[in-house]
Formats: sequence, C-alpha cells, structure tokens
Amino acid sequence: GFYLRFLPISVIEKAIKHGCRKIVYSSSTAVYGDSKAPYLEGTTKTNPLNVYGKSKLELEKFATSFTRTNSDLTVIGLRYCNVYGPRESHKGKMASMIYQLAQQMLKGNPRLFKSGEQKRDYIYIDDVVRANLLASQTEKSCLVNCGSGKATTFNDLINILNRTLKLNRTQNYIDNPKPETYQSHTECDMNLARDKIGFVPEYNIESGIRAYHESGFLIK
Repeated sequence: GFYLRFLPISVIEKAIKHGCRKIVYSSSTAVYGDSKAPYLEGTTKTNPLNVYGKSKLELEKFATSFTRTNSDLTVIGLRYCNVYGPRESHKGKMASMIYQLAQQMLKGNPRLFKSGEQKRDYIYIDDVVRANLLASQTEKSCLVNCGSGKATTFNDLINILNRTLKLNRTQNYIDNPKPETYQSHTECDMNLARDKIGFVPEYNIESGIRAYHESGFLIK
C-alpha cells in the first residue's frame, strides 16, 4: 500500500514505476460544485465551480483511466467533505469554518453570509483517518465520498459552538460577494463508502466539535 494526502499525477506515475500497487488519494466534494445534494457517486453530476474542484476532478479522471489500463493496480479515491479537527490552525483562511468561527466567537459576534441557512457536511479528522486506513485495506479500485452524511446549517453551527464554548454570541449577517461560485449545500450519501471500503462515520457534528474542544486545539 502507498498513501499521500496530496498525490499529483507525477507522483502516482513514479510510485507505480517503483513497484507500488495500491494507492489511496484525496479528492474533494468540490468536484460536485452546484449540483444538488445529497451527493451520490456516479449519479450526481460533477460540476466544479473553482480551480481547486477542477484540479481534483482531473486527478480523478486520471486515476480512473489509469486503473482501466493497469488491472493489477488498486486505486481508491476519497472525496473529502469539509474536514475539521486538531492542528489545522496553520492553514489560516483555509482552515475549517468550524475553527474560523470559533476564533471569531472568542472575540465577538461571528459573521455569516445571509441568511445563515446554507448547509455543510462536516467530517471530523478521526473519521477521515479511519476511512483512509480502511481504504488502504481495500482490494478493489473505487471512488467514494468521505463525509459525515448529514449537513448542518451555519446558524445551527453557531448554536453548537455557543454551547460547547459556553458563550452567547449572535451572528452578524453579511452579503456573499461571490454567490456564483459558492456551494450553498454540501451533503454526502455515504452508502457507497460503506459498501466499498466498510466506512461508516462515527462522529456527528456535536460529538466531533466536543472532541475537537477537548483536544485543546479549538481554542488558541
């Protein structure tokens, strides 16, 4: 087996050249773009709205075509959906919205795009690690979602963070400057991940945020 979180095509080719016969790579639900959730692999249209999503889709296409012409390889792709958890602070503005909103709430009221009812499927890092370990033991190539399977509105997220951090913040709503490239609802159908790699998420949004807080890394 062989695993790298970010696996460009050149690394795949070099790994195969040096004898690797199993690869687990990271994709993203950004490949679905503005398609209607919940996302079902092979059924929901891929329509990425930004360069990041487009690059992940190109990697998927390469991996799929590569396995067709190399039947002795096993390649598993995981479409991550809003991963959050300890030690993400170094990512700055690319850190999860859970982390970013928690930091805002420690200082004052958080900012949300109007009306705060946009939904996100968040998956806790411990579940992601387990999904990767299961994928590394899988014997057939596949491409599956890697989310919690349930979406949470930003308004509900603020309520959960208030309870967890023992705060009483109120959201301030602002206009979305780029609504045309914004995913207003991300949510994964997780049945294929269960069937293909045996992965069933263990954390829901509340237990994940609680574990994050108990780790000591949610609050700087």
